[in-house]
Amino acid sequence: MKNNNTFKEYVAPIVVLVCICLVITAALAATYGVAKPIIDENTIKAANEARAELLPAADTFTKYTGKLVTEEKDKVYVEECYVADNGSGMVVTVVTKSFGGALTEMIGIDSNGAITGVKVTAHADTPGLGTKAHAPEHLKQYKGLTELTSTAAKDDSSVTYITGATISSNAVHYGVYCALDQYKAMGGVQ
Repeated sequence: MKNNNTFKEYVAPIVVLVCICLVITAALAATYGVAKPIIDENTIKAANEARAELLPAADTFTKYTGKLVTEEKDKVYVEECYVADNGSGMVVTVVTKSFGGALTEMIGIDSNGAITGVKVTAHADTPGLGTKAHAPEHLKQYKGLTELTSTAAKDDSSVTYITGATISSNAVHYGVYCALDQYKAMGGVQ
């Protein structure tokens, strides 16, 4: 009698919990399998729309497969670069270290080396303060620039930085600096 009671008290609940975990895991795996292609497709679509927005003169883009610039290992580097098929410019995706962690931004550069636009696409900075450095009103100051004199926004007289959000401002600025270095490293758009 004691053995039967032990099974009901200890083993049966464990078996039930293991079965529930297996069913939940299978359901999550199935959901992931269905959702992943949709998420990937939407990510690609959003990136293509951002490229078209940053370099409106471009018709289509081809991914650059050459060497990508790294300013500081694991802190500031080019993640990917797309060149306009019509030679009108390029769009560079740069990852920098910001206040909240990694900040990803896309920078459009025309065939003359002038910035056509900057867009922050992912970040973990403080809403309200750090994100002021990501606002379109702040980012538009980079449009038309062909060179930055420093990797830090506070040391570059060609731009202004957000007081109280210096780390976020510098992260955005360093990313733009890195994108211009990528343009130079490629010898421009060809």
